[in-house]
Amino acid sequence: MDKKKVFIIFCLVLLAILGLLVFKFLSTEKVSNAKISGIYFGNQIWSEQITVTGDTVILGNLTVLPGSVVKFVVGDDRVWGDEVEKDGFNDNDPTRLKSYTTTHSSLFIFRKLTAKGTKDNKIVFTSAADKPYLADWEAIVFQGDGSFLDNVVVEYTRNGINPIGKQPNSVIQNSISRHVMWGAISAANSNIKIINNYLSDAGHEGIDLKSNGNQEVSGNIIDDCHTGIASIAGSQIIKNNTITNCGDGVYIDPKSSATSIGNTFLPAPADSQRKWRYGNYVIPISGDPK
Repeated sequence: MDKKKVFIIFCLVLLAILGLLVFKFLSTEKVSNAKISGIYFGNQIWSEQITVTGDTVILGNLTVLPGSVVKFVVGDDRVWGDEVEKDGFNDNDPTRLKSYTTTHSSLFIFRKLTAKGTKDNKIVFTSAADKPYLADWEAIVFQGDGSFLDNVVVEYTRNGINPIGKQPNSVIQNSISRHVMWGAISAANSNIKIINNYLSDAGHEGIDLKSNGNQEVSGNIIDDCHTGIASIAGSQIIKNNTITNCGDGVYIDPKSSATSIGNTFLPAPADSQRKWRYGNYVIPISGDPK
């Protein structure tokens, strides 16, 4: 076979592969009562019960229907993960190490996450363990602007709901994030709107913030956390939030230009023994981890 024919065949095969990838990327697959793990091309619609057995990447949009329950096994059959850098607070935290991230699952959505539950038919992301605990799984990470979470429950994670990238048209509202080793809503890398949520039992913050753009963070009830809301940098409008039984209320770093308006803070008692534990590592409600 001459070189010209070989080249033509190669081009046809390459075009067929590219066409298949484009078709998969634009297609939508409905998934119900299934186990998932790995990389999925295209859009997904989840319903009923989904069991995540390892790190899962959706290269498209993910829609989760009302009443769905997504359970994460305490493990990761993909063994993917990287070490999280020290930040002065988490230096001795075993859950920042590669040994943790390669053995615990996370969910990453390349484009939009749409999870619209209702008051009576919430969407739940939780641990599959018989006795669930902090950091049984890592987080829900999504980066598509226009994402929308409403009446969602997220629990037993390392760092809860974790939007990334510029998302001025995305919203997390009327949702619950609880039993978290790190932040209930870890929004430091996104300017998503965070409105009327209930956030509790978090070893770092109820909400952490870092982005510019006058991000709206309002009407949230935050209870039983090391810090209620922490603005590390950027500009946000932090208003009308109620923070109780936390070591600190609204913390605004000198590098931040956040505005705090009408927030209510009732601190934890000075002698509170409340703490968050992972193995021998302990985060007290006030002060630095040990």
